[in-house]
Amino acid sequence: MIVLRAIGAFFAKIWRWIRETAWVQPLLIVGLIFGIMFSIKPIYNAIKDAQAKSSSAETYYRQFQVSLANGSDSQASKLTNQIYESIEAQENKIDASFGLGNKFFLMYVAEDCDKCNSAKGGFEYFQENFSSIYSKDNEEPFHLVTIFTDEVMSDGSDSEKTAFISYLEDHVDFFETVGGSIWDSPYHINGGISDSDIEAIQEADPDNFLTPTIMLVDFSASCPDATKGVTDVFVGVEEVGTSGNADANKAEFIYDAWTHQGKFERV
Repeated sequence: MIVLRAIGAFFAKIWRWIRETAWVQPLLIVGLIFGIMFSIKPIYNAIKDAQAKSSSAETYYRQFQVSLANGSDSQASKLTNQIYESIEAQENKIDASFGLGNKFFLMYVAEDCDKCNSAKGGFEYFQENFSSIYSKDNEEPFHLVTIFTDEVMSDGSDSEKTAFISYLEDHVDFFETVGGSIWDSPYHINGGISDSDIEAIQEADPDNFLTPTIMLVDFSASCPDATKGVTDVFVGVEEVGTSGNADANKAEFIYDAWTHQGKFERV
């Protein structure tokens, strides 16, 4: 009997607690509803931000990045050396491991760069439609490689302050050679690039380096031997088409550079 009374008393206490605290339940339900309502917008914004990030210019350019990590032994430095050696030899000496073939764009970009953001749509449109619209028989496939001028290292050193500066110092001859060749380029002659922009590229001053600086490296069979190497340089992407689609118009400009037409045509 004692056991039964103890069990009964236990359930009686539970019943009293439920009865006395029943008023809490509606509050819990209301709180839960408001919690869900207030969490919808942050969740929506997080999804929206993730979608924007996935389609951002930085995300696009990161696909093609060669890093400045390891200084003179970096992938960016090795590629630049090989381009310079190829210019001097007038033949392609770029290692096949880079997967760039005989023709590609080398693009210097930065995260906080309005012109880089603007150029992205043109390059993306050109890339996506290269095989169906822009390529020709026996034409080299499209390739793009990027170097981030504001790349931050994660090795605990002050690399973020010196990586690109060291890169520029290591490749003075490359930028002097490329900058010197631009003066006689059709794009400069046709008013596409200013004297001050050429000087900024040629001097390779980290405080005045322009982004996006875009170089077309061409060692393809269709490129005349006398001009093989960095054939054209431009800063930013123009709109030359009249389609009403800004990205398509920018892609037309990139196509002109790729095929040496329009402002890039050599007479």
